[in-house]
Amino acid sequence: MNGKKGDMSPPTAKKGPKGHRVRPGYAWLLCMILCFLIVSGFEDRHPLIFAAGICLKIAIFVLALHVSDVGRNFYLAAVSLALILAGASVPARMYHGGLEGLVLVTWSALMLLVPVSILRKIGKEFTEEGVDLEVVLGALCAYLFIGAYFAFLYDVMANLSKSPFFAQPGAGSKLNYLYFSFITLTTTGYGDISPAFGPGRMIAVTEAIIGQLYLVSVVAIVVSAFGKRKKSPSQE
Repeated sequence: MNGKKGDMSPPTAKKGPKGHRVRPGYAWLLCMILCFLIVSGFEDRHPLIFAAGICLKIAIFVLALHVSDVGRNFYLAAVSLALILAGASVPARMYHGGLEGLVLVTWSALMLLVPVSILRKIGKEFTEEGVDLEVVLGALCAYLFIGAYFAFLYDVMANLSKSPFFAQPGAGSKLNYLYFSFITLTTTGYGDISPAFGPGRMIAVTEAIIGQLYLVSVVAIVVSAFGKRKKSPSQE
């Protein structure tokens, strides 16, 4: 209630000092993604860390779709599938085989919904109201998650191909996947580790291109328009 009889607007639709909605969702999501990056680098060290990574992955997925305002039916279906995959991840990790391949491939497809939903939301916000801190945080969330996604994808490729992803012996740890993903996304390219086969190299090239396009398009537009909010009719 907002003091008016019959007003059933949700409490999240509060107004800030200038009449804009206060939506701290992407700030929480950014913190959660940063925690996930730390945990996911050590998932292969201990089963409890692996379980914590799964929980964080689910939490990020649920929160990203929630704050990005996807449709209710789509949200429920996607979250239900994510929970099923989370439950199947434990036996898949233990017994490998066809179940592991199915779980990894489905996770790969499902995780794409996170950056897509975030970019869709901030694009809508940008068109309707301009750029505020929430749009900036959303853009950062999408960028960091893209790096985490490609690290996961490299690990999936190694598991499905049953051969090392990296040309350097003994480099196939979770931390190295994460490290390689972000030096590729940012086009730093130290060259200390590299993909061993063609498909891995093409995915790495794709990530590098996405990283550059993201910086020169999404980030450049957001930064240049930051703080230039569009006035509502009541403010004109």
